[in-house]
Amino acid sequence: MRTAVVALVLVTAALLQTTLFPYLMLAGFRPDLLLLVTAVFALRDGALAGLRVGFAAGILTDLLLHQSPVGLSALVYLGVGYTIGLARPYLAPESVTAPVIMAFLSGLLGTAGYGLLSRLLGDERYTTTLVLQASMFVALYNTLLAPIVSGVVSRLGRRFPLEGAPAPR
Repeated sequence: MRTAVVALVLVTAALLQTTLFPYLMLAGFRPDLLLLVTAVFALRDGALAGLRVGFAAGILTDLLLHQSPVGLSALVYLGVGYTIGLARPYLAPESVTAPVIMAFLSGLLGTAGYGLLSRLLGDERYTTTLVLQASMFVALYNTLLAPIVSGVVSRLGRRFPLEGAPAPR
């Protein structure tokens, strides 16, 4: 059941990102909702969950949103999810600021990582200036959305806990 819930969250995020968010741009950039969902799941459930959700979210992003090699977003998102999941034990469990900080860092590092990898693969569209601007705006936008996404994922996590793990309070 939990897998179906996570899949539903990812599909909903992908639909919002493709239908609503193009109209809610900030300085020409929009949030990366699938990256934010990856970060929130990783922060809530740990490194392995971050890796799994990140891979699925990245594949969705590659198939629906980008004109880059399939697997590039998956690589970046699973790296971000795994890294945030590894940082989880060092954060206060009921911290209000942890999701906001992680949303900013995931947006910044995920967008920069994607841009730099695209550039290394020969995509000339990703200039250094564009990557820096996109990273900052996506990070800021994801930070604004973090409390909403974190609240939704927390409620779903309590309702459908990870199998074999105690549900957080």
